[in-house]
Amino acid sequence: MSPNSFRLKIALLAGLFTGLLLVGSGVLLWQLTCRMELARIDREIRTLGAPHLERVLGGEHWVRFENALRFVAGTNAAPAFILWVQDGDRVLHQSPNWPAGVKAEAFPPLTAYETPNGPKAGEALPPAPRRGEEISPRNPALPRKAPQFYTQHDGAKTWRIGVMGNPYMTIILGADINEFNAGMAQLRRTYLLALPFALLLVGLGAWFLAARALRPVTALTQMAERVTAQGLDQRIPAMTRDQEFNRLITVFNAMLNRLETSFQQATRFSADASHELKTPLARMQAELEQAVQAPVAELPPQQVYGSLLEEIHRLKSIVQKLLLLSLADAGRLQLKLEPANLSAMLANVVEDSQALASALTIEQELAPDITVNADAELLEQALQNLASNAIKYNREGGVIRFSLARDGGKVCLRVANTGTPIPDADRERVFQRFHRTDPARSGNVEGVGLGLSLAREIIRAHHGELALESSAADLTIFCVTLPAAA
Repeated sequence: MSPNSFRLKIALLAGLFTGLLLVGSGVLLWQLTCRMELARIDREIRTLGAPHLERVLGGEHWVRFENALRFVAGTNAAPAFILWVQDGDRVLHQSPNWPAGVKAEAFPPLTAYETPNGPKAGEALPPAPRRGEEISPRNPALPRKAPQFYTQHDGAKTWRIGVMGNPYMTIILGADINEFNAGMAQLRRTYLLALPFALLLVGLGAWFLAARALRPVTALTQMAERVTAQGLDQRIPAMTRDQEFNRLITVFNAMLNRLETSFQQATRFSADASHELKTPLARMQAELEQAVQAPVAELPPQQVYGSLLEEIHRLKSIVQKLLLLSLADAGRLQLKLEPANLSAMLANVVEDSQALASALTIEQELAPDITVNADAELLEQALQNLASNAIKYNREGGVIRFSLARDGGKVCLRVANTGTPIPDADRERVFQRFHRTDPARSGNVEGVGLGLSLAREIIRAHHGELALESSAADLTIFCVTLPAAA
């Protein structure tokens, strides 16, 4: 498996993240368990010592209390208890097994009271109840100080110490927590032993899940491998179980649609361009061969040069149009935008049409002084192409209508011509390059089929649109919309 494998990276990242989560949660769980167990031991110590703080008691009481602690713990049971009692500066009781490593004098004195009847700062202490007297409203229990708890080590054992007291006495009660520490250590060792197996299972699970998650990607890869120039019609079916990949599949299929369309257009464009360029080249070759073989007297040079020049102009026109279309396809058709009087520009186009087609009736309805931001030279070329198209595909004695009007923030220009309507099958393809309509409509019309394509690309570059509005009842109408200048 390559170290750059995406599946391996996903498995390693998932395993690392889950492993860190397991280790972190294990440490947190161990700490919470330790704190909860210590809190339980503290409650036990407090429960054992707090009832003996209501009165001032003598040393015999504490001897009996320690014997009771031994009974509670059992003869050989743990935890064992230690007890130290001080009344002021006088030690009332100290356990015989009090560890030397635990210094009772080292614990900070208690200052805060946990009962509401504790004396405030500067107040006198309440009277100490005498021994044997019952606790009553006249003889209330002594207030208790807030206990403090510590963990002490004496070298052999670990003790949990509770320091409790009242205004007169301080009790230090400790419990052996070696068993508690041993249990926590055993819990830690068990977790550490189980952790490698858990990480191994996590790694295997991450590897399996990575393979399962990447299965749709594998399907996409296999489908993409089958896409060739001869198999651009391949499409990936939508997935029913993995809905997250449907968006990717939709985008991929849309890309294949665009690729197939572009490939077909490029193939057809190359074939048509070769065909259109082949015709004038063949004519030029024939003229040159005839001029070489024929005597000079039979074929005047001016006639040969004129014919060749005509074909060269035709080739130049085709090449210029193809260049403009290629720039438009690449998004590099540069425009020199400036305010242009569209009304005057269209009037020039109408005048040129009248000169080129004197046998046709030219009608015009042009609103004056309509201005657009445009590259005047390119936009006029697009309008000339529309007018030339209306002349070529008109009938004898027909009509061409030019209309220009402003509609809010848009300029609407229509060019209509009489003649055979465009068949329904050709209406979606009239703007395709080198496309020629039905021969019954085009007849012997000259042209290469680039005029409308180039006109639409130029108008789109001006943020406008050229569309076939209608073609029926002996009238075909092309509509141009452009944004009006402010």
